[in-house]
Amino acid sequence: MANIDRPNGFKFAKSLLGMAPNAMIRKYTAADRSGDATGNHGDIYIGDPVKLVSGKVLPANSNDTILGVCVAIGKSSAIEHGDGYFNADDLSLRYAPLADATGLIIAVMPAEGNIFEIQTAADLDLVAGSAADINLVANTAHGSRTSGNSTTELVADSNHDITVIEDVTTPGMDTTLVNARHLVKFTDTVNTL
Repeated sequence: MANIDRPNGFKFAKSLLGMAPNAMIRKYTAADRSGDATGNHGDIYIGDPVKLVSGKVLPANSNDTILGVCVAIGKSSAIEHGDGYFNADDLSLRYAPLADATGLIIAVMPAEGNIFEIQTAADLDLVAGSAADINLVANTAHGSRTSGNSTTELVADSNHDITVIEDVTTPGMDTTLVNARHLVKFTDTVNTL
C-alpha cells in the first residue's frame, strides 16, 4: 500500500538533551529576504530548516550549516497586543512572507541535539545511518502560503545534509516506498549559545 504524500517539512520528534521542547525554542529576527523572490524562496514556513546570517534568520538550502527548524512566526510590532507568535494585523498568516522584511520574529527549534521527522520525495530506501539531502535549493518554492507549512522533503544524497536515526513505523508506513517518513538529525549544525 502506498504511503500518504503529506510533506510538511521537519517536525520536532525527540530531544537528545533531556529538555522540554518549549524550553529549547529560541527567538531570532528574520533577515531581509526581499531580494529572494524567485519561487517565493525567501518565505519562511513552519518546518523549514533555517540558517543564521549576520545574526538573522534565512531559509537554509541544501549544503548550508543549519541553525534549526522554524516552529512559529510572530511580529514584534504586536507589543500592544502582547508579545507572542502571531501577527495582530493578520491572525491567519502562518508563514513569514519575503515581502515583510521588518519586525518578524522566527521561533527556532535548534538543530543541535534534536531529532526531526520528515518524509522522502522519492523511493530512497533509507535505513538507520543513511545520509540524504533536503530538496530546499535556491530559487525554488518550499512551502504553502495557504497552510503555512514547509514542503521540504528528503532527496538522494550528495551533500550529506541529514543522517537517518530511525524509521517511522506507524501502521501502513512502508519505508521502502516513496513518501516514507524517517527520524533524522542534521549533519552540519551551528549552536548560538
